[in-house]
Amino acid sequence: MRRPCAIAGPSPATADRRPRARIAPPSGMGRRRPWSPGRIVAVYVVLSLAWAGLTGLLVQRLFGDPRYQELVRTANRAAFVVLSSLLLYALIRRSESEVRRFGAELRSAFDNMADGLLLVDSEMRVVDANRAAVELLGTASKKDLLGPIEDWAKRFALRYPDASPVPFERYATRRALAGEAVVPYEGIMRRADGRELFVSISAAPLAGMGLAVTVIRDISAARRLEEVRDEFLATAAHELKTPLAVIKAYAQLVERRAPADAQPLAAIERQVDRLDRLVQHLLDTSRLHLEGEARRERLDLGVLAREVVDRARRGAPRHTFTVEAPAPVMVSVDRARLARVVAGLLDNSVRFSPAGGPVAVRVEVDTGEAVLSVTDHGVGIPREQQARVFERYYHAHGGGADDSAGIGLTLEVSRAIVERHGGRMTFESVAGQGSTFFVHLPLAAGA
Repeated sequence: MRRPCAIAGPSPATADRRPRARIAPPSGMGRRRPWSPGRIVAVYVVLSLAWAGLTGLLVQRLFGDPRYQELVRTANRAAFVVLSSLLLYALIRRSESEVRRFGAELRSAFDNMADGLLLVDSEMRVVDANRAAVELLGTASKKDLLGPIEDWAKRFALRYPDASPVPFERYATRRALAGEAVVPYEGIMRRADGRELFVSISAAPLAGMGLAVTVIRDISAARRLEEVRDEFLATAAHELKTPLAVIKAYAQLVERRAPADAQPLAAIERQVDRLDRLVQHLLDTSRLHLEGEARRERLDLGVLAREVVDRARRGAPRHTFTVEAPAPVMVSVDRARLARVVAGLLDNSVRFSPAGGPVAVRVEVDTGEAVLSVTDHGVGIPREQQARVFERYYHAHGGGADDSAGIGLTLEVSRAIVERHGGRMTFESVAGQGSTFFVHLPLAAGA
């Protein structure tokens, strides 16, 4: 099996909402820093050598009698002990004062961050929280937020946007402490007063301290705005489908009555089909955000692929479809949503293989996960455009004479559906030779 060469990353919209864990130092923090132990020792050694050298010369010059010299040296040693003790005391006090001031500035920066911050130790226990976290989660004090992170997540009902619980091994803090690169993800949390919040969660380790900072950002307002937008798109797209169907029906009627006008009428039908496809993409995008929790069921991925391919054959007579599934591959998925993903990949293969040709679907188990691949031999994707393939509203081939371009939603919607199932999408492509898209999904329990 060919290995995928590109990985779907977070969409630009998601990237814009990523929590930022950088803390700007308060005023004055960079001007005076605590003295290090090495610096204190160095100052002490220099002053000790200077004292010993200067007092030795003075004693030899001022006192010729050896008896007086010995008395003065004894007094000098005593004075040196007293003065060096005072010096060390002053240096240590200065260092402690600067450490306390430095800590107070850090504490102030921590408490005044707009995002909720949790400080988690290597034993996965919340050991500190800032005021924003207390206000965000609606608790009486930060003491209510301390304790094992797993108990904390259960108390506040941490879930993915589809309402499925976030597994302990996927906690951002746990992954950060394990040395993994953590990409911010969105979730739902329940405040102490029962109100639901949409949040963005990220985490970063504190090097050399065995601690991690978890950043919780409230994105409820942005989420509500997206829902209003999606509701508008769903309503507008639904209303557009009826007039498009009427236009196409009358165009077909006129074409049968006036065969001489078949060519312009065929162009009208083709453009109506294109508009209908764009409207359907808008509906798919809005439904993805407005639909509730996925209705998962255990099924054979190969059987689902055959069902979708059978429907695709009827609309693409110039293409030859094959499905290869050597053995049952059991997954736990939402049948309708995953069928939408496979249908979208097949539709792309057909549209970007205008000359026809084979479209191969393969289902197998690879490295402990279910993998579905769709391969075509069409126009492929230029290398310089491959990094943006999964971006919303972006398409590598647009404005062609064959009207094959969409509005860049199919792959973005498919990627989002697959990620909601705990999987990922990858692809490999060569311009002029075709593309292969891979859907990686977790195997069902016991598979």
